[in-house]
Amino acid sequence: MSIPTTFPGVVRPERDCPDGSNLVTLQYQRAVVRSLGEVWTALTDPESLLHWYGSYTGDPTTGWIRLTMTDQHDSATTDVRVVRCTPPTGFVVDIDGWLLEVSLHAVGQVTTVEFSHRHVPRSQAGEIGPGWQYYLDRLEATLLGSRLPQWDEYPDLVDEYR
Repeated sequence: MSIPTTFPGVVRPERDCPDGSNLVTLQYQRAVVRSLGEVWTALTDPESLLHWYGSYTGDPTTGWIRLTMTDQHDSATTDVRVVRCTPPTGFVVDIDGWLLEVSLHAVGQVTTVEFSHRHVPRSQAGEIGPGWQYYLDRLEATLLGSRLPQWDEYPDLVDEYR
């Protein structure tokens, strides 16, 4: 089994929790040579999302969609609440109590994706962190037209998130 050569996420103490809280934020950043519009489409269009993460049904403008994962790592279906959406620069969604934030910034043809998973119990960071690294690597591979990583390359990254 090989270890991915991508950038792992950063584990930070949660910013708006009481002192002594065991909650953390997992933060990731990726920069790709693709336009802001291309990256926004990959993150929000159901057909494009299907290539690296899953697909959804419903209308995000109503504040709710139904997300179905479609890869070897996960095949769950869940309701997603759209907390905020500011096309084409970002969104915040709540998936079963998980608060996920995406911000996009472009300089020329380079778009930076900043992804945060907030309110993660510290004890679960090692379990959740490699999963987000996997999906963000899949996003990047899809955008660049390269080989999609496989899940079995990621479980060894647990210690990076402890």
